[in-house]
Amino acid sequence: MKYKIVVFGAKKSTISLMETFKDDIDLIVTVSDAIKKNNHIAGEGDVSEFAKINDIECYSTEDYSLKSCSDFFSNNEFEIGISYGWQRLIPQYVLDRFENGIFGTHASPLGLPYGKGRSPLNWSIIRGFNQVYFNLFKYVAKADSGMMYSTVKFEINNWDTIESIKMKDLIVTRTEVSRLINDYKNNTIELFEQKNDIEETFFPKRTPKDGKINLNHDMVDIYNLIRGTTRPFPGSFLLYDDSEVILWDAVPFDVKLDFTMHKVGEIIDFFDGKFILKLVDGILLVKDFECSRRLKKGIVLK
Repeated sequence: MKYKIVVFGAKKSTISLMETFKDDIDLIVTVSDAIKKNNHIAGEGDVSEFAKINDIECYSTEDYSLKSCSDFFSNNEFEIGISYGWQRLIPQYVLDRFENGIFGTHASPLGLPYGKGRSPLNWSIIRGFNQVYFNLFKYVAKADSGMMYSTVKFEINNWDTIESIKMKDLIVTRTEVSRLINDYKNNTIELFEQKNDIEETFFPKRTPKDGKINLNHDMVDIYNLIRGTTRPFPGSFLLYDDSEVILWDAVPFDVKLDFTMHKVGEIIDFFDGKFILKLVDGILLVKDFECSRRLKKGIVLK
């Protein structure tokens, strides 16, 4: 069987992207429900159901790495692939089966090769950058290292969260992938090298425990951590004894009011289900939080 346009993905964002060119898709490669559960895929979506509804052939694998899927890929032919919402490197033997290659996206606050690796949108917010470069590139075996098809810059403003940044990223992805598919149809794909004036760096993998808030950090750093790890990710948290207090939404509240009588980490007061929290250099307004225990004024979180 020969498949022209193939999409790899397992997330809601994969489905949102495919909506823009679903009539062109010949095959969707995704993972089983068990694999999604075992790998804790943030924002996972029912890609198989999307394929069924739209009468698109779907290959659902039990091996997220694709290393044990050689029979399927070796016995079929493929022209071009789009990877979006697929959190694993695609092995070389699969890349070699695609006549025009497999293309994927990667965000970087300074442009590739800076910021390769894991969770680049999250890290861009957490580290206080005010911009992101969207990159659409042709995959090679080494992570985030292929030839570029396009790069588009968009801002991270002071009110953005990971949710809104992912929306911006999806908007750009839809436009650029649609342009790539059009160029593929016209045999006019042109590629260019990654930047050579920026040092290659890698963002590390994030885990839920990395969301622990360090109360020795200043308010801006804590605010960036909260907005960079909020839903659909595990969130940032403090501890009330042994219970996690997840801060889903919070904003800097004040740096002038005198709250020196309160301890760092202390809940100063509640207002309509929200609370203000003492930090080393100001007051944080926590607008949305989650805890298995009832919180009250005067509690000191750690």
